[in-house]
Amino acid sequence: MAETWHYGLVALWWSEFNLDGPEISYFKKAIQQSGVPALDVGCGTGRILIPCLEEGIDVHGTDISSEMIDYCQAKIDSKNLKTKLYVSSTHELDLDCEYKTIISCGVFGVGTTREEDLEGLKRLKKHLISGGKFVFDFYLPGRGSNKWEWSEEHQPNLPSKWSKSDHRDLLDGTSLSLQTRILEFNPIDQYYIREILVEQHKDKMLVGREQRQIRLNIYLKDEVEFMLQSVGFSEVKIFAGLSDRDPIPSKDYYLMVEASL
Repeated sequence: MAETWHYGLVALWWSEFNLDGPEISYFKKAIQQSGVPALDVGCGTGRILIPCLEEGIDVHGTDISSEMIDYCQAKIDSKNLKTKLYVSSTHELDLDCEYKTIISCGVFGVGTTREEDLEGLKRLKKHLISGGKFVFDFYLPGRGSNKWEWSEEHQPNLPSKWSKSDHRDLLDGTSLSLQTRILEFNPIDQYYIREILVEQHKDKMLVGREQRQIRLNIYLKDEVEFMLQSVGFSEVKIFAGLSDRDPIPSKDYYLMVEASL
């Protein structure tokens, strides 16, 4: 069953601090090129969706986390913008709208089983107008270090050490700190489990603490292409992330996918 860690203090962190990034302009351009209406699947607190609305782009949003949707709606209301938001997992998506463009950033394979990922692609296809396009991103195994070398001698000792604490201040006088670590890596079933720890402090006193886990599925380029073709996408293009060039082996691990009907 699909799960997310984007609740409570984690959702608050995303709402307050996950605000920008080069993906925004990339996905905005994808919608402008492919057409509206558009749907942002896994819109979170509106990092991509709201800048699109501010430019008059007709885009709706979905997210599995009701708390993320609530944060997104509050931001939309504060800017006097209008759109439709839905609480739904991708593999259960059943809206009364069809779209010319569907985008999804940092969502594919996150918090799901592989069966749910495949069903999610089927659902997204059903929500596309004929000739529509689905644009999304994913990471190949191997980025950044040897931790994804699958032979036993190269696998890390798990659980891994906690990452360096990222400490941020909030306007209400409290502060949040965030750390992550890897709990499990399964090279046979191609997934890993990541854990997140968020603590909230006020006047140097701990007032909140949450630990959550999430499953992240690992996919290779050809797997993703085959999955899209198997559910009925007629054309699949895969690029090095945020570019229009082909991926370079052993260099590009962040990939962008354009799947068309």
